[in-house]
Amino acid sequence: MSKKYIRGGLSGVVGRLFAPAILVAMLPGTAFAQEIMFCGSTSRSGSALYGAAGPYTEVDSCTPTASTQALLVSRNGSVAGNGADWLAYLNGGGVIITEWRNSYAVYNEIYGTAYPDGNFYGNCTDNAMPQVKVNPSHPFWQANPINVTPSGQASCGSDMSALTSGEAAVTVLGESLDGADMFAVRPQGDGVLFLLEADWQDNESGFTADSELFMAALIEGGAFASPAPPATPVAVPTMATWALALLSGLLALVGLRRVRREY
Repeated sequence: MSKKYIRGGLSGVVGRLFAPAILVAMLPGTAFAQEIMFCGSTSRSGSALYGAAGPYTEVDSCTPTASTQALLVSRNGSVAGNGADWLAYLNGGGVIITEWRNSYAVYNEIYGTAYPDGNFYGNCTDNAMPQVKVNPSHPFWQANPINVTPSGQASCGSDMSALTSGEAAVTVLGESLDGADMFAVRPQGDGVLFLLEADWQDNESGFTADSELFMAALIEGGAFASPAPPATPVAVPTMATWALALLSGLLALVGLRRVRREY
């Protein structure tokens, strides 16, 4: 057996035995897939909508899956017939966020109620963050101390006061300056329904960094979110007993040849 063969053979065997384990050990844990689902069209998405949150994969659908971080239902989203699926998604820990003039429709579809749409409010400059914080000691606001939207920069939509006063499970968290209920929350199972009467899907230039922070907080569940699941550990394969024996024999053979050369 030549010296060249010994080196080449040994390195080849060692490489085959150790390289897979080393490469696998260097891989990070597998992250859980997270996606943002838009039910209906939107002109605003990505960092323009929720700042530095994520990163998320964005998909267009009205049927959330186990990998859906949040379902955002815009004004022209398909609502009818989705109530049962959406309720199951909420109970399983999902997040649903409504938009301009569709909060009543979404709520009615999920819970079987029949509230008529509320009166129109606002000046439609898109900002999702309310102008007035209602119930400021609520856990959502305590977890998300975001600046309110200044006068003249508010969104628009339907006043939800009829819904919020008629549903004990719904808590008002935001109003316009003229007193319209425009942001409310209903915890449901392990998830949460955010009722947001704001034209966030438009793409005007006045959308503030505070509105981005606000939308990010909603998408991530606010104070209602369950702890994120840990990354999946990657198992490092162990070396079989026969492989260890073979490696030991090869190393002993190399050592013996070195001793013979030295003496």
